[in-house]
Amino acid sequence: FWLKSASCSPSSWFRTRRAEGSESAGMDLAMQSAGGLPWDVIVARGLYGVHMLSMPCWVAASAWSLWKRRDIRAEYGSSKIAGAGLPTRAEYFSIRLLALYTVMDALRAMDLCFDSTDGVCRAVWGFVPWWFRCAVWVARDLALLGSIGSNLSFHLGWTYEALEWEQPRTLQMVMHGTLGIVLCAIAAAFWALMATNRQSWQAWACMFVVGLNAVWAYTNFVLLKRVVPAIESRIQAGKLLPAWVCAAVEEVRVAAKLVIIADLAILVLFPIIAFERVVLRGAHEKAFYPGMGLNEWAGNAVPPLMMQRPDGVLLNPVLEVVELLIGWLQCIYVLRVCGACISTRVPCNPPGEAVIHHGYIDEATMGSLFRSVAFGVTCKKVL
Repeated sequence: FWLKSASCSPSSWFRTRRAEGSESAGMDLAMQSAGGLPWDVIVARGLYGVHMLSMPCWVAASAWSLWKRRDIRAEYGSSKIAGAGLPTRAEYFSIRLLALYTVMDALRAMDLCFDSTDGVCRAVWGFVPWWFRCAVWVARDLALLGSIGSNLSFHLGWTYEALEWEQPRTLQMVMHGTLGIVLCAIAAAFWALMATNRQSWQAWACMFVVGLNAVWAYTNFVLLKRVVPAIESRIQAGKLLPAWVCAAVEEVRVAAKLVIIADLAILVLFPIIAFERVVLRGAHEKAFYPGMGLNEWAGNAVPPLMMQRPDGVLLNPVLEVVELLIGWLQCIYVLRVCGACISTRVPCNPPGEAVIHHGYIDEATMGSLFRSVAFGVTCKKVL
């Protein structure tokens, strides 16, 4: 049954969607003539409008960041600008993965879906099949989680190296292992969602992310409450530091704060959503796509429209609010990192002296450079 697919020609499929769209438009007009659209539909469409307005900002920020990284590599290769340096490993991978995240999120938002109180996702336009939605959603989550994990691992590594502390091997192994398991689990959960048409798999995908965010929240707490204060305490008062040293410390602090905000939001909201769906509503025995039975392949189906719902069923915009929060947080991070002036870049030796062949500054090099410059002088905040 997992390999079963819907058998319909493209022309009949588009005729069906056009008929349903016309029906939905007629329902909208009928609702408006009867006194207006339901409040939950108004909220959902408002969030959809905010997402559509936000998307050009996110795409432009990602494109600009990639162009900025290209310019930095060119400056380093030509050695025409004093102090030109390579990007850090966190910047090198995070910027690229966040650009992939933005593209995948734009594809997801073409026909945005909203959860409902009956566990069925309902679309704004209703023309994208579930297999495409799930594939884009998985790729988007892989890019986002991979970017955050790479950034967090780099910050943890270079700060411990700078302090000459023993590397937190156990914490690093837990972070990397949890990330790998969760990425595989998310992909498997979305495949099982299409293969079995059971609502419970969506809740399990949320719970997998909760476990990863618990590990990240603890790691960011360690950075904010132990590592960053230790670095600042080892810097003597009364002297100035190069701008890149101040920027490195500030980046660790800002990135940890941004990620921990998203961590706490997910740790609070996702368990509530999963508990309500699996325990209170018995999601394992309910169809994710109402037009098919359980254990039937729903990948070729398209979600119903927002106005096509039984009486008493409301749209639930909580997940979309979280997605908007994550989107703007990653945009702030990209603009902050790539908008820094040349004086805040980590310097490295010009070509001919000690070329860094892999194209970025790793944790050991970053920590060694920071320790040789920062300790013995103090950090004055650079605006």
